[in-house]
Amino acid sequence: MKHLARLFSLLILVSSGIFYASCDGGGGEKSQEELQLDKLKATWTLQSANDGTDRTDEYPGMTVTISGTFTEGGTYNYSSTATSWPSVSPWEDNGTWKFKAGSVANAIIRQSDLQEMTYVLSNSDKTLTISFNYQGPGFNNGRIESVTGDWDFVFTRP
Repeated sequence: MKHLARLFSLLILVSSGIFYASCDGGGGEKSQEELQLDKLKATWTLQSANDGTDRTDEYPGMTVTISGTFTEGGTYNYSSTATSWPSVSPWEDNGTWKFKAGSVANAIIRQSDLQEMTYVLSNSDKTLTISFNYQGPGFNNGRIESVTGDWDFVFTRP
């Protein structure tokens, strides 16, 4: 009887170990969205801003911090600082964004105006290029014709 009790205990222990190992609860692989968020979460420093004309000087000392806690299909934060801002800009200084469904590896959507933006990580994920075609009135209540068009913002991080 003792042997049967020990065998039963061992069977329960082994079954529990197999059950725990097969659960998708801990050390599983990260989703593509979580991997991309991990790459983007950082403080990025502006290298260039361009709409066909170099506008980098209009954003002196600009940095963008991307943050948030991963949740599938989640909304994340960004905040930007600069020594000064242009009187009107297609770049909102802070807000929220989401990955574009089906294009997690290269597209985000700014939530305040649903502006779709493509992004490219390069240089071992130390350079971030954000490109978009802006058609709105701009932020800071400026003239529409001064910011409409195709924009590229290039950022780097250490």
